[in-house]
Amino acid sequence: MPTIKDVAKQAGVSVTTVSRVLNRSGYFDDETGRKVRDAVEALGYRRNVHWARLGRNSSQTVCFVLGNRRSMNSMQMRVLMACEEALHAGGYDLVFTRHSYSAAERDPALPRMLDLEGVADGVVLAGLHHANFLRRLEGRGLPFVVLGNNVTASPDALRHDAVFYDDEAALFDAARYLIRLGHRRTAFVGNIAHPWFHRRWQGFRRAMRGRKKGEIDVVGDWQVSNLEYGRLAAADLLRREEPPTAILAANDEIAAGVWKELTHRGVAIPRRMSLIGFGDREEFSMLEPSLTSATVFPEQLGATLARMLLEKFARPGARPASVTLPCRIVERSSCGPPPARLASTG
Repeated sequence: MPTIKDVAKQAGVSVTTVSRVLNRSGYFDDETGRKVRDAVEALGYRRNVHWARLGRNSSQTVCFVLGNRRSMNSMQMRVLMACEEALHAGGYDLVFTRHSYSAAERDPALPRMLDLEGVADGVVLAGLHHANFLRRLEGRGLPFVVLGNNVTASPDALRHDAVFYDDEAALFDAARYLIRLGHRRTAFVGNIAHPWFHRRWQGFRRAMRGRKKGEIDVVGDWQVSNLEYGRLAAADLLRREEPPTAILAANDEIAAGVWKELTHRGVAIPRRMSLIGFGDREEFSMLEPSLTSATVFPEQLGATLARMLLEKFARPGARPASVTLPCRIVERSSCGPPPARLASTG
């Protein structure tokens, strides 16, 4: 295989000049650049990326760690892809790994590629993470940024290096939207034992404040999947003496479970029951009528995480302030004015 010395000889320049041209760094004139590129093409020279990275003492690689999740949903995938695009533009590759650990562990293990020296320059965290893992990365000296909505660390621990989407405000907006449509009895469906669902429930409660008998909370502690939780909650609501005319689900998966139970019981959406989800996930786009949901703008989240990490690379020791990005209600056909009366069904 031709070497950089062969390229220098063919072009009639020094090895240092070839390095400048290939790395687009330092000064060289247009004619010199042309000679080097012509020599590279004529010889079929290919750069040794590993040697280049070794010379810079950098792997130019970032690890995306999905924490404590058995699978990746479409929102997380879109965040990952946006991260990859922004990091690639900054000269870094992105690799993915999934990692499970317990919040109770004093010193949780790191994924193998983070435990090896020099494999990754930094970390992007998504999924469910805990304070002990963040401390472990800090002790390891690895720069990291985190998608903060599903992190159980204290607010003080997330004042820096985190990107949030404003889910509490989104649920407030969703509840107010249903009020404007004329709904007087609205149910929130989600297990508020989970901090992220509790936060969304608070947004719902704030919107419903002062409205007598306007809110119905479904806070069962059923230890089931989100989809099954939605089905159980919908069945519970329909058994009540005064069922709601609208349901606000804590996420799209719960909304899909609600949708499934309502359809099974012959409750027409939205003629007899309006329904809103959260997350605007692509895997639920097949629901008909189409689901009104709150989008979290995952491409913007991913790009912001990448830019924050690139800033930390450029200024070692920097701790960028955390940012919160807005969500938006995407109005579709699963919501409408309330019926005059919801008859008992099934």
